[in-house]
Amino acid sequence: NSMRRLLYIICLATLFFSCNKSKNQGVNMVQEDSNDQLELMQAYDHADSLYQQGIVNQKLFEEFITQAIRFADIHPENDISPDMLSKAGVACMILAKNASMEPNPNEEYIEEYARKGISIFEKVQATYPEYEGVKNCYLNRAFIYDDILHKYLDAEYEYREFLHKYPEDSACENIRAYLQVLGKSEEEIMAAINN
Repeated sequence: NSMRRLLYIICLATLFFSCNKSKNQGVNMVQEDSNDQLELMQAYDHADSLYQQGIVNQKLFEEFITQAIRFADIHPENDISPDMLSKAGVACMILAKNASMEPNPNEEYIEEYARKGISIFEKVQATYPEYEGVKNCYLNRAFIYDDILHKYLDAEYEYREFLHKYPEDSACENIRAYLQVLGKSEEEIMAAINN
């Protein structure tokens, strides 16, 4: 559990705050969609600045997710659309994970945002297959299935898809090792190590 959480936190931080070049590039672009783009970038910056301080503002995250989906639907050819959609998917993961750690978790909310994240990552892969972050979509869906929804067979499928599509990726060794403990309790993992 602690190993899974550490891996999860590292990946979330890396994924949510990556691709800053797209953010800067997007704000400087002069196109007819510049107002929508500026609003989207401001929504992201606002949610991101609080997240950098350890604050997950549910309302700001939800607004960013809605704006990112709307922007990509209206402006699918814009250079920032795949990056913002990916970040919206990660924001869904964060909201679902945060909700799951509450003392009395709202299962419907967790399911809604977990499923929304999965759907967004699928859309990124289908719409932007050449996007540099598309491979993270497999891992993000695997994290959702594994750590939030606890659907380990679905998580395993996503991890194996990643291994199949990106066999030379530096994450493959860690993923193969993690597959050995996927879905197992800490006690089961410790028993396997001690045997």
